[in-house]
Amino acid sequence: MTVLQVNLHHSRAASAALSVAMRNCHVAHIQEPWTYKGEIKGLKEVGGELIYSRSIQYPRTCILVEKGFRILPLMNYYSWDLTVVKIKTSSGGGPREILGSAYLPYDIEPPTPGELERLVTGCRANGTHLIVGCDANSHHTSWGSTNINNRGESLLNYMMANGLDIMNRGNKPTFITSNKRVVIDITIATVYAGNFIKDWHVTEEVSCSDHRYICFTLTGIDRSVEVHRSPHRTNWESFRTDLLCCLCDMTDKISNFTDLETIAKQF
Repeated sequence: MTVLQVNLHHSRAASAALSVAMRNCHVAHIQEPWTYKGEIKGLKEVGGELIYSRSIQYPRTCILVEKGFRILPLMNYYSWDLTVVKIKTSSGGGPREILGSAYLPYDIEPPTPGELERLVTGCRANGTHLIVGCDANSHHTSWGSTNINNRGESLLNYMMANGLDIMNRGNKPTFITSNKRVVIDITIATVYAGNFIKDWHVTEEVSCSDHRYICFTLTGIDRSVEVHRSPHRTNWESFRTDLLCCLCDMTDKISNFTDLETIAKQF
């Protein structure tokens, strides 16, 4: 699975650019999407499922998932600045991956909102893998910034205390303006979840936002293959013939529901 992470800075043009970029991606962690009258706009052309809280006016985060993946929105963690979805692994067993998109407002201290802290606590308690793409609005050399500010120090201390790893590699800027080139967008993950993240990088693709695209591969997750039976396309004559042959060969007696289930498994 290819994952994209970006802050659209409420831009209509950036939303259009993301629609193009999603042709090569499966999931997008989005912060500050373009909204109009309380709804996220500009991403319907992508298709798939756009996940965010419809009960919050002007949400600042969302997650876009391409069709074909088995997902479950975790609405109990939703807030203005956090969207969370559980996605099942290709094997269908083992721990599930939980993906989050978070915006950490620059004017709120401490930098980690309560909803994100609850999410991290819950995932650690359940042994669930967690990967969060976020606009941290924080500086620290641990994720490639050229300096350290108080928010960055506080955020790093929180991550270290809660067993979270920083997935950023290198120091290529994620936020670029005419007078700034800084790293404020980060990808964080619980310890074992980080083992499934490959090829994390900041791309050169034009985003039409002052934030650059972050891209990485999340291994172990594939599209689900859904099997549908259509009664209208069934060859009923052949079905009756096959059923009659099976019933003729059946010697067991059916006297209760358990007998019926046992015999049905044989066919």
